[in-house]
Amino acid sequence: MPNKLTRLTQSSATAFLLAVLCLYPLYLDNFANLGVTKFTACFTLFLLFTLWLGACTAIGARAPAQRYRDRRRDPTLWSLAAFAAATALATVLSLTPRASVWGLGGYYGGLMMVLFTTVGYWCIRSYAGAEDLNFLFLGVGITASLVAILYTLNIFNIDLIGAYADTAVKERAQFFSTLGQKDFNACFFAVALPIVFYAFLSAPTVRSAALYGVPAIFGALALAVVDSEALALGIGAAVLVLICHRDFTTRQLRRAALIAAAFFGWAAWMHAMRASVYTQGGTAILAKLGTLSIALPGALVCLALWAVLALRARRGKVELALWKGGRALTAVVLVLAVAALAAANLFPGLPLPERIKNLLVLNDDWGTYRGTAWRAAFCTWADAPWWRRLVGYGPGTMRTAVAAWAGDAMTPRMATFYAAHNEYLEELLTTGILGLAAWLAFVVSHLRRGFGSWSRPGVAPVVLALCSYLAQAVVSIRVSMVFPLVMLLFGLLAVLTAPPAPEPAPARPRRKKTKPAEPTAPARRETLLRYGKITLAAVLCMAAAGALRTVLFWFLL
Repeated sequence: MPNKLTRLTQSSATAFLLAVLCLYPLYLDNFANLGVTKFTACFTLFLLFTLWLGACTAIGARAPAQRYRDRRRDPTLWSLAAFAAATALATVLSLTPRASVWGLGGYYGGLMMVLFTTVGYWCIRSYAGAEDLNFLFLGVGITASLVAILYTLNIFNIDLIGAYADTAVKERAQFFSTLGQKDFNACFFAVALPIVFYAFLSAPTVRSAALYGVPAIFGALALAVVDSEALALGIGAAVLVLICHRDFTTRQLRRAALIAAAFFGWAAWMHAMRASVYTQGGTAILAKLGTLSIALPGALVCLALWAVLALRARRGKVELALWKGGRALTAVVLVLAVAALAAANLFPGLPLPERIKNLLVLNDDWGTYRGTAWRAAFCTWADAPWWRRLVGYGPGTMRTAVAAWAGDAMTPRMATFYAAHNEYLEELLTTGILGLAAWLAFVVSHLRRGFGSWSRPGVAPVVLALCSYLAQAVVSIRVSMVFPLVMLLFGLLAVLTAPPAPEPAPARPRRKKTKPAEPTAPARRETLLRYGKITLAAVLCMAAAGALRTVLFWFLL
């Protein structure tokens, strides 16, 4: 019975991850208020799985002991508790407590999103297993491919999801996929693409590389079409982290060259299409590499690099470690970036091209007026009483707090921002020093465990996804479309980095090592059947969440 219950809870946790990581991003039934639609559906989905796993706990299911060893001193646990407590305190003392509970003054979420994602984190940390990672990562790849295709079709006004059926929505914003506008899509891809790309880079066989290669090709499409600096920043950070580790070899570089070649191909195609047919939305920052003078040489260099390294591998030569060069390159990139930013802002008279100047000079107009939001948010926090600086103004209250701070100096541009477009600055303003310190402690404690366990199966892609998200958060916002995915990935990282369970001593010493047996056909069928059941459970729960959300959260609709 205990073994069956353990198997049930592990499969349920896998279904939970599949539903949130792969199905929830595709869920949509109303564009009129995308924020509340996504928020209520995700809350209901978390509620269903939490009740189920809670019931399993009530009848005897228990998490492996090593996952909660030394609970009182585990920074990953007390920092999460401190983060939830700081958010609750900020909500109680909020300018508008009721709005802060649900995040009604921002992009939805508030205290409730922190609480239900905290419970979801506990569910995954307690019951998820590492055996189903390949299945999950393939699902993430399929979902990312579908979102990339929908996004691309909507650029050309081919609307498969009813994004433009409501003319009010069409006039208010541009919706490119089931995740809504470009920034939300960029945030999702910043989380999903490191997982998709790493699965292809580290695939052990040619067959698995071909399987993961298809989502990787569509991931390259996403880089070429999604108009967002945040995505470029997130993927760039993940790449720098990857090339610094000791397992970065010519094998990964060889496959990365294929991804880069696919990107140049997509970027050139998109550049040509924008010049010849009607398209909507801005041009992605990386898509500027799609001009023929850049894309063609870039693709040829990548293909030549792949050919040379593939020929070397076919001759049976040992793959070379490239981490030393990767660390040197990372150091050069970071030093140059800091030096360029410092020079452009400290010496405004430098003769820089207009495009470079707009990228480097931090002023109110920087990043589609993100500079205005940053200045308003920080000055509002800095000019607050000491206790407000400590506990914040409350989740989702930026617009209200900025309006009170600015008074008659409030500008129409300031009034357009409901969030700071910088998660860390937003956290400082809304939950104060306490909330920001707790969140940073939570992030750092998990990443330390992740980097310390990099070589374990599944750790590297999850760490890369989290690093990408945390980097893009510097210029982006926390939304209910993506933040629940991130919290479950933190829970999965805690599972993957937990101390291994003690192995029972063998009954008798083995005299000679035997080769592990290959899975038989019945075993494969059993595995496929199990994954089919998990998928069905995830689909049914997502469908139930979509139906129940209007009943449970009618007061938000």
